[in-house]
Amino acid sequence: MPVLQTPNTRMYYDIFEPDFTVPHPPTVLLLHGFAGTPESDFTGQISLLRSRYRVLAPHLHGYGRSSPRTSYTLSYYREDAADILALLDTLQLEQVLVLGFSDGGIVGLLLAALHPQRIKALAELGAQPSISEQNVAAIRHWLLEVPLSEEWQAQLAELHGEPYWRTLPAMYVAAQESLVAAGSVLITDEELAAIRCPTLIMHGVRDRVVPADYSRYIHEHIAGSRLLLFDAGHAAHIRCKEEYTKAVMEFLGEQI
Repeated sequence: MPVLQTPNTRMYYDIFEPDFTVPHPPTVLLLHGFAGTPESDFTGQISLLRSRYRVLAPHLHGYGRSSPRTSYTLSYYREDAADILALLDTLQLEQVLVLGFSDGGIVGLLLAALHPQRIKALAELGAQPSISEQNVAAIRHWLLEVPLSEEWQAQLAELHGEPYWRTLPAMYVAAQESLVAAGSVLITDEELAAIRCPTLIMHGVRDRVVPADYSRYIHEHIAGSRLLLFDAGHAAHIRCKEEYTKAVMEFLGEQI
């Protein structure tokens, strides 16, 4: 089982080799969101990505086969970025294409800002550079105040195990509350402005968890970035699967 021990976690990762023989194929790094894994968040894209790329699919700290969490620190997004950088170093990958969703999109933005030489291009969906009390209220409602669907509960149990997964929603809400109390900033304006790689910023206009105005803000602060909005909520990659996949594949294909 491929794992990497970092200062923050014992990180599990998969490498899906391309479905063709070519020397030194480009690598696409998948960065999943809260309570997901690469296979769950990008299930509709992995097979197509493998037709053109090597796919690197780590499980972020606290999820899937990586070590569980007992809490989220105030710097957990940056710790996740540091874990990914350590993985790239270990695998001797000088540069990767990044596809991120939600929390994984935030990690991708941090990687592109703090380690620009390592990120060739970034496509992200549903990220945010800051968080407000209103956002936390929406997250609390989603995870704690409304019963989770039986289907999602079954998926969470399969991905993260019983009874551990049941600790994640309250732990995550507490983390977001702490981030607001600490000043709300996840990525500074200066860090966004430091991103120089080609960047595709995507969002669902009906997102009730992370409002689409965050992506408009990110777009305004990253020179040369593109903004693509879907008629969907937070999980636009599922609701608008064909449109999302087409946009991602075309964008990544332009970077080769």
